[in-house]
Amino acid sequence: MVRRASSLTVRELVEQLIDDIRAGVVGDQEKKLPTELSLMQRYQVTRYTLRQALAQLSNLGYLYQAQGRGIFVRPQVEEYGMALQDWGGLAAAFQRQGKQLTTKTATITPILAGQAQFQPLKGLLEPTTPLWSVHRQRYLDGQPYLDERSYYLRDFVPKIPPEALFGSLFKFMQAQVPQALGFQDKVLTATIVTPELEKFFQLPIGSPVLTISDDSYFNSGQLIAFSSLNCDFRKTQLFLFKKLS
Repeated sequence: MVRRASSLTVRELVEQLIDDIRAGVVGDQEKKLPTELSLMQRYQVTRYTLRQALAQLSNLGYLYQAQGRGIFVRPQVEEYGMALQDWGGLAAAFQRQGKQLTTKTATITPILAGQAQFQPLKGLLEPTTPLWSVHRQRYLDGQPYLDERSYYLRDFVPKIPPEALFGSLFKFMQAQVPQALGFQDKVLTATIVTPELEKFFQLPIGSPVLTISDDSYFNSGQLIAFSSLNCDFRKTQLFLFKKLS
């Protein structure tokens, strides 16, 4: 159902349009979008908000512009496909595919940076920097999928409630952190299942695993968190949409 609210932000409109694209309720038989005016009326948004949302959906690989013909929905990538440039977190990405990513175990511990198992991608923190150490094991449609270890700088994230651990930490950060989230650096690495991961993934030690390391920053360039996500490679397919002109 379309959210009827004149206060829809660009981000909310993007999420709504992605839901509608996935549901097949936007676009005609040729997958062509309605006119700008029709979309503005349907979603109750301004022309500026609509154009910003359509531009972001194009960058995410959901839409393409055919010169002289209009805007069309692109064919979607097959099962377990996730756009590298997607912004909504893993749970949101899978939800749009009709899948459910749930957290079954989660722990949070206050530590100092010198106790962390790894450091940010770019540079070392002072050993006395206070952090939250978060460890979560997440399941995709009931099957082991993701072992996640994250560190949040306590100077900027003074509290993480239990409900955020078992929900979307991405949405918690959006809603609760006073500064605007800016950007994220990601590195993808092929690693192997360690003794620590063997039981969770139910894979032999030495089996391949996809590790996604990322650093998250405010708009100001201040580091706020860094993570390492070990994913079951059998259920992971990442893609990147690139414009050629």
